[in-house]
Amino acid sequence: MSFAFTEQEAARVRLARLIGITLDPIGRGDLALIVVLSTIYLFNFCSVGFLICNRNYPPLKSKYPFLMSACVLAMFLWFLGDLVLKSHVHVRGPVLSNCMLFCVWMRVVFGCYMVSVLISIRSYALFCIFCKSRAYRGKRMVFSSGAVVLVAVVFVVVTYALPRSHIIQYVPLLEMCNMSHTYRAVTQGLLWFTWVVNAVINFRLRNITSSFNESREMLVACVCVFVILTFNTTLLYVDPHYPTRAGLRIAETLLSHALPNFLWWFIMFKSMYSCAFNRTEYLEVWKGKLLRDGLQKQYRISRADPFSVTMVSVQSNLGKMVTIPRAMVTDHDGFDAHMSFSDRSVDNMRAGGADTQAGEGPSCPPWRISISHPRCAGALSSEEQLDAADAHLLFSPHDADGQPPARMEGSSTTSTVNVHTAASFSCYNFPVPPKP
Repeated sequence: MSFAFTEQEAARVRLARLIGITLDPIGRGDLALIVVLSTIYLFNFCSVGFLICNRNYPPLKSKYPFLMSACVLAMFLWFLGDLVLKSHVHVRGPVLSNCMLFCVWMRVVFGCYMVSVLISIRSYALFCIFCKSRAYRGKRMVFSSGAVVLVAVVFVVVTYALPRSHIIQYVPLLEMCNMSHTYRAVTQGLLWFTWVVNAVINFRLRNITSSFNESREMLVACVCVFVILTFNTTLLYVDPHYPTRAGLRIAETLLSHALPNFLWWFIMFKSMYSCAFNRTEYLEVWKGKLLRDGLQKQYRISRADPFSVTMVSVQSNLGKMVTIPRAMVTDHDGFDAHMSFSDRSVDNMRAGGADTQAGEGPSCPPWRISISHPRCAGALSSEEQLDAADAHLLFSPHDADGQPPARMEGSSTTSTVNVHTAASFSCYNFPVPPKP
């Protein structure tokens, strides 16, 4: 494929002038764009290979590696569709002249729409974790995937229900694919709808207290995509023939792919770089952040790690959750890992603490092995009996007005206590915040 100004290209420019269209020839600017973006996507695919090979590394696993890998593939298909729709290459032959394949299926359905819904699914997954305290799996995954497929099916049905003249046509004289105004409106409406839904989800995520900056990542995603959508929509209606102008088509394609690639690396760079060059140290730091957010259950991190004690600063967000072992609030035999933290269990705990002063007190719980206590020897073996999935409760340092501890919504194995009740934990060597 030639990017020089050949006689055939000169004839194409003259034919366009006869029908009142100023057509810039396909030249070295288009070639430079193709080389730059192809190099970026080649590097991205190498990075995806690294991501898949290290998908079980917890910080990368929390980024949904298969979803983010599919996002790179969708961006590449979007790029291939743009090459044809915006005339960066000579649209000739039975393959490239198939405008439905490149411009509808590759660019829209499996390209920009797929990128949009994959980022939206990630936002919804974060919403499940941070707002609903539930892992993204089961019915939540089925619901989001079903909604994505349903919208895509409706879009495809509408596409094939419209006459071909109202969708996209190949113009042999100009060697271009021409998309109708009606179909441009349908396509842009689909993308705007997807990202408005994404923005609503991200608005619900605005107050999360995570150390991983998920809310900031999604804010950047929305800003990037709304910039692209605004620019692209304006260009489509102000200058519908912009692919005939070299400067406009190069600028639009460059912006359309530079921002999504920046967004992808903004989300993935830190975890991938740390996995490659600082694997062990970053994992320990990551686990510490996970503990401070109280998200071991949602991210399926093993509680066999020494997530022992976490200081809750009085300057921190009072709604922030941290995790403490359930064994730390009991001091009696017959410990029940499924027992909720209630007023009765507080009384039992205090009674057990008093009984230790009179001869046959309760056995030492495993977490007290570090405390100087005559009955702590050999107690670590009982720690293995704790249920890894249910042996923690969430501690929320709310300033309550003497209200009894409220049970967490939708949870059977966690409870919420306030700073006044938490003061009784001081005898268990657990650092609790002072009263505000």
